[in-house]
Amino acid sequence: MNATDEKQALTGERAELIATLERHRGFLLQTADGLTEEQARTRSTVSALTIASLLKHVADTEEQWFRFAVEGAAAFGDVEVYNDSVDWDAVDAEAGANGGDWSASGEEWVDTRFVLADHETLEYLRARLEQVAARTEEVLRTADLDSSHALPVAPWFEPNTSWSVRRVAIHMLAETSQHAGHADIIREAIDGARTMG
Repeated sequence: MNATDEKQALTGERAELIATLERHRGFLLQTADGLTEEQARTRSTVSALTIASLLKHVADTEEQWFRFAVEGAAAFGDVEVYNDSVDWDAVDAEAGANGGDWSASGEEWVDTRFVLADHETLEYLRARLEQVAARTEEVLRTADLDSSHALPVAPWFEPNTSWSVRRVAIHMLAETSQHAGHADIIREAIDGARTMG
């Protein structure tokens, strides 16, 4: 059996997870169709988000979570919010002093997850998302979906909680779908195009 036959033979839950993630990634990618580089980096709403920054964020997030699915919390070792350098009590205090905005002063923690480098063009971001998708599919084809790892320590995770590979896939489906919706609104504000109806 060659790789094509194996891909076609996949059925059941694994096939559904892979196909659903692919479909919602496609919705996100569709929001960038026909845009110039300038339009892809345009803040068209009150949010700081752009279509290009959402492509970057989804690729980075999916890559990180599926590394976690295989490696456990160590996969988050190079991500600032999951190490000891962030004083979460100080971040909470900043939010309390600024009407809930923890990033108002930028003194405690600056969120760089949506910041684009010059080389992160639409072509680059599309290719990166496709590369990450291929790795995700490989994990979902081969990993034990019930295998789980303890979540890293962070204020937004319930303590002593583990997530399975299946739970990671469901999380990424929600994350991708949510950001595809954000991107759809951003795109409509740029040129009136609607990608989801």
